[in-house]
Amino acid sequence: MRDLLKEILRFQPDWTWRNTPAMEQRGLLVRREAAAWLHEHLPELSGLVLPAIDDLKVEGRDGTGRKTEIPWVRVHSASRSPSATEGWYVVYLFSADGEVVYLSLNQGTTRWENGVFRPRPPHELQARVDWARHLLAGDFAATPKLAEKISLKARSSDLGSGYERGNVAAFPYPVDALPSEDVLEADLRFLVSVLGKLYVAADQALALPGEPAPEVADALTAVERAAGRRFGQRGFRQSAGERLAIERRAVKVACDYLIEHKYSVKDVGATQPYDIDARRGQERLFVEVKGTASDGAEVILTRGEVRLHAREHPNTMLVIVSGIALDRDSDPPVASGGVLRVVHPWKIDDSGLTPIAYRYAVPSETGLATPA
Repeated sequence: MRDLLKEILRFQPDWTWRNTPAMEQRGLLVRREAAAWLHEHLPELSGLVLPAIDDLKVEGRDGTGRKTEIPWVRVHSASRSPSATEGWYVVYLFSADGEVVYLSLNQGTTRWENGVFRPRPPHELQARVDWARHLLAGDFAATPKLAEKISLKARSSDLGSGYERGNVAAFPYPVDALPSEDVLEADLRFLVSVLGKLYVAADQALALPGEPAPEVADALTAVERAAGRRFGQRGFRQSAGERLAIERRAVKVACDYLIEHKYSVKDVGATQPYDIDARRGQERLFVEVKGTASDGAEVILTRGEVRLHAREHPNTMLVIVSGIALDRDSDPPVASGGVLRVVHPWKIDDSGLTPIAYRYAVPSETGLATPA
């Protein structure tokens, strides 16, 4: 691996987006040779993480069509980081000037929005980095060689600065002081082992900076599964009991608020497309309640809820109870706390709605029907 890293760095000063002979050779080294070396070590690396993480993969990229200024080769969980724009992974990042390669514990630093990849906001990446560093502080303390800052010297790409902001910790390897094979392998084993801890913590966390709220993530997972998409080991973030506990806590907080403001309340969530029927004299409110362990920036709405609140506006109210604490060790789970936010009257802004699934009626006259 030492020779491969040095050879890839040698091509970096000759970078161009065109597929020149030099870039073609660099691509073969990244996508084939370096990836093959990691593949050979994958069984050993897989043994460093918990059995639940049984889908470690290797991927190398130097650009499809246009060659990228910062090529990379990574080790990742296929379900937790299906692409380099999602989740956490361990990655070799090659500086644009060819002076250094980093073995970095990094993350997806862009997000797909409106048909293009957009950089994640710096404050969001920093919050995620802080969360990971806090979680792994004990491991990092015993490894003084790790660097919190990396410099990829990218000249014409935002991806370089994105990787720099997304770095949790990295081993820097200057081209004129590349370590021995034994050291390279030991560093790789260390970062993959802490990557496994990060995956476990992320799987168990109720809310993560920069990630969809648990209920949003679970809705997306349910939709993808219903559509036949394969997710490997990716499961639901919350159990049915946990969702029920959070829902009941949010409804209680909402009812207490409404009663304090002299409304009579009735919980109708089991039978109606809204949660609370609130009345005060001649006034009637259709109250939608959403509870979450996250910051409440996004919630899931059903088609029925959207239609009802559009029809009944302005006699509508949205109550969000965010930051709910959940005791998962109790049986059943117990929810407590939360921050109340009330929107009244609530007018649904169509621009804030994002479809996450479609139901498609297949024309009967299309296609050829044959017995399977």
